[in-house]
Amino acid sequence: MKKNNDIRIISIKECVGCGSCVNICHQNAIRMIENEEGFLFPQIIEKECISCGMCLSVCPCVDEGISSYNLRPDVYAAQASDELRIKSSSGGVFSVFAGEIIEKGGIVSGAAYTSDYRAVHHIIIDKNNELESLRGSKYLQSDMGEIYKKINQMLKTGRKVLFSGTPCQVAAVRKFVGENENLITIDIICHGVPSPKAYRNFLDTVVLRESNEKRIKEFSFRNKRKHGWAHSVYAVTEDGYEYSKNRYETSWYNAFLNILNCRESCGNCRFNKIPRTGDITLGDFWAIDKLPKEWDDGKGTSLVCVNTKKGEQLFKEVLCLLKTLETSLDVAKNKNGNLIISSTTHPNRDRFFELIKKGNSFDKSTEYALKRKFDIGYVGWWYGKNYGSVLTNYALWYYLNSLNYTILMLEWPIHKGENYEIEDTFSRRFAKKNYEMSIRRTYDDLYNLNWFCDAFVVGSDQLWNYWSTKNNGSYFFLDFVEDTKKKVAYATSFGHPTYGAPKHVLKHTGYHLSRFDAVSVREKDGVDICRKTFGVDAVQTLDPVFLNKSEVYEKLCEGVKVQSYGYIFAYILSPSEEKRNVLIRLSELLNKRIVLVLDAAGGEKNKTIMNMPNSLIDNLEVEEWLSYLYRSDYVYTDSFHALCFSIIFHKRFTCIANIRRGISRFNTIMEITELYENMVFDPKDILNKKTYLNNIDYDRVDDLLKPQIYNSKRWLNNALKKNKPARGSAYDLLVDKIRMLEERIEKLEK
Repeated sequence: MKKNNDIRIISIKECVGCGSCVNICHQNAIRMIENEEGFLFPQIIEKECISCGMCLSVCPCVDEGISSYNLRPDVYAAQASDELRIKSSSGGVFSVFAGEIIEKGGIVSGAAYTSDYRAVHHIIIDKNNELESLRGSKYLQSDMGEIYKKINQMLKTGRKVLFSGTPCQVAAVRKFVGENENLITIDIICHGVPSPKAYRNFLDTVVLRESNEKRIKEFSFRNKRKHGWAHSVYAVTEDGYEYSKNRYETSWYNAFLNILNCRESCGNCRFNKIPRTGDITLGDFWAIDKLPKEWDDGKGTSLVCVNTKKGEQLFKEVLCLLKTLETSLDVAKNKNGNLIISSTTHPNRDRFFELIKKGNSFDKSTEYALKRKFDIGYVGWWYGKNYGSVLTNYALWYYLNSLNYTILMLEWPIHKGENYEIEDTFSRRFAKKNYEMSIRRTYDDLYNLNWFCDAFVVGSDQLWNYWSTKNNGSYFFLDFVEDTKKKVAYATSFGHPTYGAPKHVLKHTGYHLSRFDAVSVREKDGVDICRKTFGVDAVQTLDPVFLNKSEVYEKLCEGVKVQSYGYIFAYILSPSEEKRNVLIRLSELLNKRIVLVLDAAGGEKNKTIMNMPNSLIDNLEVEEWLSYLYRSDYVYTDSFHALCFSIIFHKRFTCIANIRRGISRFNTIMEITELYENMVFDPKDILNKKTYLNNIDYDRVDDLLKPQIYNSKRWLNNALKKNKPARGSAYDLLVDKIRMLEERIEKLEK
């Protein structure tokens, strides 16, 4: 089936969702389907499509079709009667135009709420008492249904039709029916069309949040009786509950006016310009201060652009019903930029919709997107040059993300005056594909993160190893986090059975650990260190890589090409001649070739020790490293995380305990899985004890891990959900005072 002759050539960023393609398709091969953001997009039914190209012939995105071609339209300020203006969003002019067409036996098509006020669609009316449904601004995209077909049928009967819509909808209807003297179009000055899904979320989580009755009997975005000529939100439910807010009291306008909740095509609209698409353009005359004072009566004034002869004729016919003042385009575009130019999509638009998709309220989604706020600030070595570190942090991030938390990965801090360049490493490239990352801050400025994160999580790996404290101070113990913020450590590691720090360090570490709301450690030794050394309660939980199903990691391997299959994957962090010799012999015994990967931070020295250039594979991306392990027949390693992934992927393996890098984690996982026979301290024992012949009963291993995984997840879920009183502490007050004094000293020094 050819795809260059139908609407699939129109990109998501271009498609305006007008639905004209659905109306023209005689094969019924196109449906309008709501996407994840809540916008309608055409979807072709392959078996029905004959690739006739009719859909493209009416698409306003292919070319804009008919426009007024009037670069200098006549511009007016206009007001209808006070009776009409109080019912209308601006000056009541649309009602006057519509009434004139109906009086002459014509029909009017415009946007109306559905009966439950949960959506907007275009309808056709031919009676004055039906006009109420078309009045008022409706700040969300209208479902056009089969309106183009119906309008075309009406025109064929000789009736006049007045169509009102956004500029793209007007372009669509004009292109659909072609030149027709009986069609008169009104395009509105459009800021952008918000998502119907986001609107429903707004109703449910904001408007109806405090109401027991969820059925709405009245709703408007511009209620003059309550808020005058201004943006507002007003709703009344069936039981009389009233929601009434001006634009500054409700999050709707924070999102809408910032183009946060609008269709992607609205950020680069080809229709918001001069010449306009309609015979007449209507909007609010927000530049009212540029007119004589008597015009600013607070009841609403319309901006009217007369773009064509048809528009001029209709305008003349209703002049007796309007108070008008001719002005200029230069005056009119003041405070009404969308008359001549497109809006610009907010840079955090995608994040807004991601937050909505995760089930967050409209208020929270708007605030978090605009202010770049997050549920969790994540502290860990996600940027380290170690494949295991990268993947254990990814695993915890993935699990937290699956719980619908928003996560900011905190960038490695630096000292004031330092300016280390961030290297382009495999870990950085992996992070850019997956994470939202903070800017780099100095240690002194870390405190500012309290403004952006509601809670903080310290991840796994040896972040609490004493050498890390020597280099980073108490950063990994969250010394910069206020006590109003929740602090959770998950499967963090001391690396060794004891914490050999000087007394003054123990004092600081113990204090900051006591400020945590919940502490879990990866090794059993860590539980003892917390209790005996620092007097802090902690539980032992599994390394984060076990929190997710193997399919999560298998997906990372999809599409990654490896050099071969049926090999020994050797991942060595601490090379030695013994490990090299045993590996070569193992290759001979198993009749398998070797794929050797070394510690990415080890440099040339490690390559020299192993001296296996024909087997060595260097400079792997994270996904490639994981793929080589996943597709191997056997794993030979001294890496804790290579051991963990061997278990997750059900691989035959032998692990050489890496005492120098920390033995506690090896002992803990081997005890849990009862796989001690597959770990050796001396590489030669692999050959002497023939551990390479061991068959692993992974059904039993999975059964042993299952309760551990369950308990680890439950602990973390409870730790994050537990309520945290929003009160500060003496520590917070002292830090605030010190920061204030430091700022004063800095000013005095300057």
